[in-house]
Amino acid sequence: MQIEWLEMTRRHYQPGSPGRVRMVVLHATAGRAPGDLGWLRKGGDERRPVSVHYYIDKTGRIVQLVKEDDIAWHAGKSTWAVDGRVIQNCNTVSIGIELENLNSGRDPYPEAQYAAALALTRDLVRRHNVPRGQLVRHLDIAPGRKTDPAGFPWQRFVSEVYAGIPGASDDPQEHLRALMHDLAYRAAGGALPAAWPLFAAARAAGLGMPVAAISGRPLVPNAPAAQDDRDRAVRLRGQPPLLVEVYARDLLYAPVMGEDDASPAPAAARRLSDTPPGALRDELIRLMFRTADLVNGFQPGWAFHQYWLAHAAELGAPVGPNHRIVLAGRAYACQHFALDSLCSPVGDWRTIYRLGELSGVTAGLDLPGAIALRGALLDDLYRARTARRYDPAALLTRHAESRRLGAPLAPPEVAMIEGQPYLLTPYALDVLACRLPRLNWPLEQQLPAETTVSALSEALVTLGAPASLGPGALLGAPGTSTLLDLSLYAPARRIRASPGPDTLLICDAPGPAAADLRYEADAARWHYYVETGGMIYRLRDERYAAAAAPGADLAERAVVVAVEGGAASAGLMQRAALVWLVRTLSTGLRIAPQRVHAFSPAPVPLDRQEPALIAEGGDNDHG
Repeated sequence: MQIEWLEMTRRHYQPGSPGRVRMVVLHATAGRAPGDLGWLRKGGDERRPVSVHYYIDKTGRIVQLVKEDDIAWHAGKSTWAVDGRVIQNCNTVSIGIELENLNSGRDPYPEAQYAAALALTRDLVRRHNVPRGQLVRHLDIAPGRKTDPAGFPWQRFVSEVYAGIPGASDDPQEHLRALMHDLAYRAAGGALPAAWPLFAAARAAGLGMPVAAISGRPLVPNAPAAQDDRDRAVRLRGQPPLLVEVYARDLLYAPVMGEDDASPAPAAARRLSDTPPGALRDELIRLMFRTADLVNGFQPGWAFHQYWLAHAAELGAPVGPNHRIVLAGRAYACQHFALDSLCSPVGDWRTIYRLGELSGVTAGLDLPGAIALRGALLDDLYRARTARRYDPAALLTRHAESRRLGAPLAPPEVAMIEGQPYLLTPYALDVLACRLPRLNWPLEQQLPAETTVSALSEALVTLGAPASLGPGALLGAPGTSTLLDLSLYAPARRIRASPGPDTLLICDAPGPAAADLRYEADAARWHYYVETGGMIYRLRDERYAAAAAPGADLAERAVVVAVEGGAASAGLMQRAALVWLVRTLSTGLRIAPQRVHAFSPAPVPLDRQEPALIAEGGDNDHG
């Protein structure tokens, strides 16, 4: 493990003493390198002073900014039980580690970064004798105020930090349950703090798994976080600060009370379905839909959303954007919800089909047509949420459908429990676990007959029940890059005068996506947008010019692709999606390699700056 020392330019920390360290706190910067490191090195600013002991970028580079004996300003207002007493200012007894990450819940933590954080944290807890309960996240010690590090695989990380330390291991069943809860919250783009009141309220009401964690972080692109920023609470006109989370069956919210932004009691949680008509209910609906559909949000004039208002309890919360699919040459608009999906033939908006009802003859569809549309919707859902094809014969799919668990929420993950591999898959109403025959078992390969599947809702998750549905492959075949076509609702713009685009421009978008895309319907800057997690959005038809193209000539000739966080810092999934999109557009539009450019701000030929984007990839089908 190599650590680089980088002295701070402002003394935004305090002298400490040997032996003060009793905690380790992990953070996410809510920014990108090198800007976030520069912010930390100068100590933030005088209004928002900040410092941290260690910083780890996405490549795994570890930088130390403050000596361990000194007190860095990273935790802000915080509370935690430390060695049997409650500490109100965790800065005094802790070491802070910042991870480069947008803290969007979707921005991945690459393996190199994870490995560096693991090595550093293992070293710290051993040298300072930090107990397991005193390795925490910022969101644990300031739960009403902080969300970082959102999306970080916390339960796996803690287990691996303390692996091999006597007395630090979990009960296997409790360990598996903790991993399942952790995956469910990460699938929603959030994290589960200790003793979280909204989770307790959702469990008591049987609302299912979280599908979205809504934060109040200002939508300022690439804005670094300071220790006392209030990132979690949502602020609505005429309301106290609110904690808001969306579960499969309902949205929950609760006021944040007190100056320290402490968590409310579970009894303070309220349900959207119980909220009377008025400004608060309308704002909460808009928040929920905007989280699922970053471009369109909630449109009260749309037939889909009017239908949802009348059938919210049956459909559940939205889990994806309103987008277009094509089946047998016919275009449909569709939107997936936690418990069902809706679709309409484009142009026939009053005809609304529900996925759950497409098992027989229905209005305008014969039996083969209904079955084909059902299959297309399910395949679209599984590709978008799990990156795999829908396979009705797959074991986990059959279990989810027989138990009526609703939509899958995220790709499956493998977890190790006492040396045994388990596959965990989150659905809207539960999380399924299946013990694998070996660690690298292909998910599309036939399983042994004795394979068992269990669920988080069951009492004995580890053991499960014999698979009553018989063996089979776990899930469908891997899908290709997922492209969601949102262009159907883009406002009409000037059609190019040129016969067709002959140039492909790739530009950096600062991120996070929620900030980049919030006003994109009106801004019309880009044709495509590639998220950090690898999702591709088609924002407008290539016939229209994009405002981001530099100059009138390129506006007439170019298709513009924006990359969240920038192509240079793209992780594996985002890079693979970008490669696929570049190759697909170049082939489909017959754009020559020398006409593919990256620009920021002046066009630079991509074959000089990023030649691998042209060379990598294969002839993948559209996802």
